[in-house]
Amino acid sequence: MYVSNPLPALGDTVTVRLRVPAEVPIRHIFLRTAPDGENHHEAMTPVEQHETFAYWACELPVTMPFNHYRFRVLSEEGAYTLNALGVSRAEGPDWYDFKLLADFATPDWLDDAVFYQIFPDRFYNGDPSTNHADGEWTRRNFKVQFREWGAPPLPYKEAGNVDFYGGDLPGIQQKIDYLRELGVNALYLNPIFESSSNHRYNIKDFYTVDKHLGGDEALIALSDALHAVNMRLILDVTPNHTGDDHIWFQEAIKDHNAPSTAYYTFYEHPDKYEMWLGVPSLPKLNYASQPLRDKMYNDADSVLQHWLRPPYNMDGWRLDVYNMTARQGSLQLSEEVGREMRKAIKADFPQSFIFGEHFFDGTAHLQGDQVDAMMNYQGFNIPMWRWLAGYDLGADRHPDQVDMQLMPSEAFAEQLTRYRGAVPWVIARQQFNQLCSHDTTRILTILNDDKALLRLGVTMLMTYPGVPCLYYGDEIGLAGHRDPDNRRTMPWDDTEWDHDLLVFHRQVIHLRRTAPALRHGGFQQVYAEGGLWCFQRQSPEQQLIVVGYRGPDVLEHVQIPVWHAGLADGTKMADLLRGSVVTVLDGSITLDDLVAGDAFVFGVQQ
Repeated sequence: MYVSNPLPALGDTVTVRLRVPAEVPIRHIFLRTAPDGENHHEAMTPVEQHETFAYWACELPVTMPFNHYRFRVLSEEGAYTLNALGVSRAEGPDWYDFKLLADFATPDWLDDAVFYQIFPDRFYNGDPSTNHADGEWTRRNFKVQFREWGAPPLPYKEAGNVDFYGGDLPGIQQKIDYLRELGVNALYLNPIFESSSNHRYNIKDFYTVDKHLGGDEALIALSDALHAVNMRLILDVTPNHTGDDHIWFQEAIKDHNAPSTAYYTFYEHPDKYEMWLGVPSLPKLNYASQPLRDKMYNDADSVLQHWLRPPYNMDGWRLDVYNMTARQGSLQLSEEVGREMRKAIKADFPQSFIFGEHFFDGTAHLQGDQVDAMMNYQGFNIPMWRWLAGYDLGADRHPDQVDMQLMPSEAFAEQLTRYRGAVPWVIARQQFNQLCSHDTTRILTILNDDKALLRLGVTMLMTYPGVPCLYYGDEIGLAGHRDPDNRRTMPWDDTEWDHDLLVFHRQVIHLRRTAPALRHGGFQQVYAEGGLWCFQRQSPEQQLIVVGYRGPDVLEHVQIPVWHAGLADGTKMADLLRGSVVTVLDGSITLDDLVAGDAFVFGVQQ
């Protein structure tokens, strides 16, 4: 709505517009840029006048790969700055300017993507002939246990992560119809490579699909079946570490002169080496080694390219522990490696989607030259927990370090703004958003089994900018505390399902995939106060106002200002979820008898 071309080429000129309230006494507006580091102000002029607002516009030459800009507004009462954080009398660092990237391309299928995360061993057993046998091997004094489907996962002290249920790739393939009916069209699988644990993050061979999941042929079959119905498939890999039984590491500890020795950091060969967080079974990879970089991503048959090529044809990667990858004391190579990785993969696979795991601040990696996205924990997931339930990251491990009070809506909206505003908009639109994952307590448990709040959370997930992803089973009411309880088997006896919840998920997923404003529209923060959060999504085809109320009190008569969303008095809006209609009066809409969990997606009626 405001940038004529959000994906320009270097040398293009784009038109930038700003919408301002019609009655505000503005003398001048300038677009502030910094071509080649020098301050520049371009005067903007009014170009359209409407009943409640006016558009101002000017041209922005795209002269650099990374072009940041802000607005300087001169009014009768002084100067204001508008950047990605909002309006202020104070200036700020360029980091929070709006950002326009040149020669940047996004996977064009992401606009329509709704992901579904599957922990393979726990989804569906499609081929019992590949099941693990009791006692098949012993890992750290734990013997393999094959468990009955539906039995609770055993804690580490009882099973050592070698309790298996038989979920496999044929099982996923056999449930494609279920997934299509749900409405999701992209899958993200936890690791599927050969490994001695049920989570498979201690990989033994990056080039072999675990035989207990069906092997390479099962992956080819699943890929073909998904692509035949226009669904995508993302795999999970560990660029930060391998398992200690990985073929590279085994070669290295047996022979100090083996080429793979340089892939790791040995302090005293073979017993003292760099590990991930001090875990001996996870030796850390050392990206000071050029041969390792070539093997992981540069070579045509490197790990990250191999599975993107035929006959596998994967659609991208989730990069485990990306926050620590290529970082080791004095060797801080993560951004350098990220740039190389992107260049190597995107050269042949521009439509691949590459996103990393990052529970903290990953914005430095999200400026257009590294990964496409992060798992947006701090920019969506964690503040959503805090806003909905007063549940903070670390609540199950470090209760003395966390805030267990409901997060004020104002602070909630501010945190989302900070993380959204620190990255270019085209990247904010492809951030990977979830309510929970295999690494967290399940969202229903976080919400103390409050399904009204769950429906609110899912509505916000599907309407907020970014790529939404469900964790398997959430749609039918699967609960679970921290792992391994959050990795329960998917119940396929539908008498155990919450069918109303399933129907609701289908409804909001359909809305997310069909509403133009949600697929490619912009975002405006409208209102955040008390237990209410309201924002606008707008595209040329559609204007939506999303309202969520987390409670706890019943609100009998609440007025929400929407005039600054450009809505004139008399504008009628219908809720796309339930059909109720509201009318803008005195710049506000009025909602009655709101209870915790209420969510509305109001579409402006033409």
